[in-house]
Amino acid sequence: PAPSTDADSVRAALLADASDGGEDAAPPAGVHAAVLRGRDAAEAARPEFPPTNFHEFAPRILVMGVGGAGGNACNNMVASGLLPGVDFCALNTDAQHLGASLAPRRIQIGRDATAGLGCGADPDAGRVAAEESAEEIADAVSGSHMVFITAGMGGGTGTGAAPVVAKACAAAGILTVGVVTRPFRFEGTHRMRLADRGVAQMAQYVDSMIVVPNQNLFGVVDEGTSMMDSFALADEVLLGGVRSITDLMVSPGLINLDFADVQAVMRNSGTAVLGTGEASGEDRAIRAATAALTNPLLDGDGEDAGRVRRASGMLVNITGGADMTLFEVDRAATVITHEVEDRDANIIFGSAYDDTLDGSIRVSVVATGIDGSTEERIYASADIPPENPPEPAPASQEKDIPVEGQLADDKDSMDPANMDGSVEQIQEEGPEDPPKKDGSWWDRVRRMV
Repeated sequence: PAPSTDADSVRAALLADASDGGEDAAPPAGVHAAVLRGRDAAEAARPEFPPTNFHEFAPRILVMGVGGAGGNACNNMVASGLLPGVDFCALNTDAQHLGASLAPRRIQIGRDATAGLGCGADPDAGRVAAEESAEEIADAVSGSHMVFITAGMGGGTGTGAAPVVAKACAAAGILTVGVVTRPFRFEGTHRMRLADRGVAQMAQYVDSMIVVPNQNLFGVVDEGTSMMDSFALADEVLLGGVRSITDLMVSPGLINLDFADVQAVMRNSGTAVLGTGEASGEDRAIRAATAALTNPLLDGDGEDAGRVRRASGMLVNITGGADMTLFEVDRAATVITHEVEDRDANIIFGSAYDDTLDGSIRVSVVATGIDGSTEERIYASADIPPENPPEPAPASQEKDIPVEGQLADDKDSMDPANMDGSVEQIQEEGPEDPPKKDGSWWDRVRRMV
């Protein structure tokens, strides 16, 4: 209907109410009733639009647990109930372990290759099993916007199959994050070598790689902590990382972030670190931000300590209850900004509201682009080259630059007539016993070549 129709309806309702009430009618009540009747008339005349499900436009986040350790991590995340809207899928060659999974979708990979009996700690068997079930894996990740692949490195299924899953995600153009564990020292060098090879192979396909050394668990637990609780701490790294990202995009935000912001920080970002800190009481914002920047499970000792300072990109989520103030958000953000050494780092902040956090503030940090040399060290330790190795840097030319006063001598030395013997003869003689004097015949041949 035309806009004038609504106005006419309201005007008619006002006149009718005034005529019915007469002089004794109360004008405020009559006007209010007329306005309500006019609004109802306008609502009835409004054209109907098809219902819209806004959840259809929410990004789909999938957690893929590969192997025994990855399946256990999935179970802990499903049991926590803290990740609404996140999909879970478990993959394993061990049918018995897969039957106990809590993931809504379970895929037994390599039915023919392993007969559901596992891989026997053979990564090649895990790779063959995943390749056999490549179509099922591609179907499982289809439609996802972001995939977390979690596995324990050093065994058979996780080490061999996780890179195949990552390759399928890369082929589909999905933002992929790998979260894997490395063995304890007491598990031996052979298992550690297999783990390094698996990490190196997987790193070629994921956008971000997060490695949790199991050895670091000794630094965060005491002798009275049970083994189950100790491994649950490692699983909390994955839980905290997924939750920090989903909270940014799903929870009602005071400073909203979308999936494009997550992509801008995590796409092709290499090594990453996840951290979460929560505090209450005095200086809670500063203490929560400091705790988020220090994750003893992810930071090593020595040269690897404090790697978050070298981040080139960072996602920061500051969540609190109704009592969280603007000054507290500023304090937490300032602590994080001052910690990063790269002043041109891409730091994206978000702030969300959570009514269960009254009296507390939670700060989650996803730092990416850390330590660009990490992958080279992994490749070197695993003794395998990457699929797309970087171009080698040009060799230094400092030795070939003639010093002052040598240019004329070098021109004369390049003349074959001034050389002792032919070039072929010099090359045949070789450097078996080259003179040590600078500017010798061998030095002149090297310059000429």
